Amino acid sequence: MIFFGSRSKTVTGQVVEGINCPNCENQQFITYGLIKYFHLYWIPTLITSKTVGIECTHCKKNMVNNELPEHLSKEIKTALFTKKQVLPMFSGLIIIACLVVFGVYTAQKNSANELTYIEQPAVHDLYIVNLTKIFDDTDPEYKYGIMRITHLKSGQAEFQVSRIAYNKRSGARKDIRTGKASSEAYYDDSGSLYIDIDKLKDMKEAGAINSIKRLE
Repeated sequence: MIFFGSRSKTVTGQVVEGINCPNCENQQFITYGLIKYFHLYWIPTLITSKTVGIECTHCKKNMVNNELPEHLSKEIKTALFTKKQVLPMFSGLIIIACLVVFGVYTAQKNSANELTYIEQPAVHDLYIVNLTKIFDDTDPEYKYGIMRITHLKSGQAEFQVSRIAYNKRSGARKDIRTGKASSEAYYDDSGSLYIDIDKLKDMKEAGAINSIKRLE
């Protein structure tokens, strides 16, 4: 569940004088600012509005925005809405930007690694594959599986094919992550699949190979 919504933060300023309160004619006011912001998982993400006002120290009468002299409104905004107060209100946006940059970096790194894995395959490499692009008798609803390299010889890679097929790639990724795909019993023992190493790159580009995991 995603928790989001709007909240507000009040910033208290200094006491100003020289303005008559329309309610009690007192001339002392406390300045304040109200920052409304959108939050995601309670993390301030984006400022939606900034309001300034003054409160009479005697009768608590409030005057905000257009009720204030323009020069005073600008002075209060400058004094209260400093970088120290405003920047934390964009924390969520900064976090999201960092996650996007990290995601792009990770994707590029994985892509570079997979190119190396294809050009220099190793025994026990795990391939998440689209079975419909490799075998003719595959159920199109459960088209994802895992193939594991068992031997490399004479320009060919020998693969075992998983007994299990998935309707989503996430199922295959989970079995790799949990170690299930490292078990011998996970693979069909009726025969191996032999593929020329120089054809692996073409299979990746055609979508037959989705991703490669090299076990450390």
